[in-house]
Amino acid sequence: MNIFNKLQNIDRRVIYAILLVVLVIPLLRPIGIPLSVNETTKTIYNIIEDLDPATDVVLLSFDYSPGGSPDVHPQAVVIAEHLMRRGIKWVGVSFWDAGPMYAEQIMKYYEAQGAMYGVDFVNLGYMAGGETAIKNFGDNPRGAFSNDFRGNSIDSLPVMAGINNITDFAYTIDFVSGNPGFQEWVRQVQGPHGIKYGVGIVTVSVPQVMPFLQAGQVQGLLQGLRGAAEYEMLLGSPGAGAAKMDAQSMGHMVIILFILVGNVAFFMDKKKDKK
Repeated sequence: MNIFNKLQNIDRRVIYAILLVVLVIPLLRPIGIPLSVNETTKTIYNIIEDLDPATDVVLLSFDYSPGGSPDVHPQAVVIAEHLMRRGIKWVGVSFWDAGPMYAEQIMKYYEAQGAMYGVDFVNLGYMAGGETAIKNFGDNPRGAFSNDFRGNSIDSLPVMAGINNITDFAYTIDFVSGNPGFQEWVRQVQGPHGIKYGVGIVTVSVPQVMPFLQAGQVQGLLQGLRGAAEYEMLLGSPGAGAAKMDAQSMGHMVIILFILVGNVAFFMDKKKDKK
């Protein structure tokens, strides 16, 4: 068997082993493969950069499930990181039952670093009712919850001081993997109240957001896992988003390399047989 024939018949276990190594290394230590940053990502970054830590509070809506979390949760993590770096207070709310769990994961990480729950951030928890719940919250965020997710009275939380109307939030970002999600927010809250509203969404749903983005109803968009990676690059801190994008890129490169090797070996083998 000549070398070209061997290259056409590489043991699949070898291919899988190489792929495994190539995928695992970036996940353990992000490489930070350069990415072009979408303007929609820069919009969110610039809005947060322009906020005033002394007065502004941001609302984050955790509207995603475990199925959508690989795309969307890294977005929420990096946005929270930006807010914490700038000293911007934020409030978490959820219209999906899994949402409070993801908000708690982020908050507990910062609590372990010395941040104060109720002062720097708060998790209001889950509000059932889909679009109706979003409307009710938009109309009266103060009255929608009497206690937060941890059982504290809303009135006892310093971060909620001065938050009486939805317009008291300087910016709202909705992390979405389905319905209820951004369309309900646009219909029931952004349109009627004119809030500044951004979206982080799963990759497959990005085209659905574009008309609202172009109409100016959505100010800023994180496009799937890539959006999280782009934002990490803007912060100069590669994290889960960049690591997963690195792994995808490296995996694609290895697959393309094997395809090229196989095709070159095939044609060289045929050429040798003719001779």
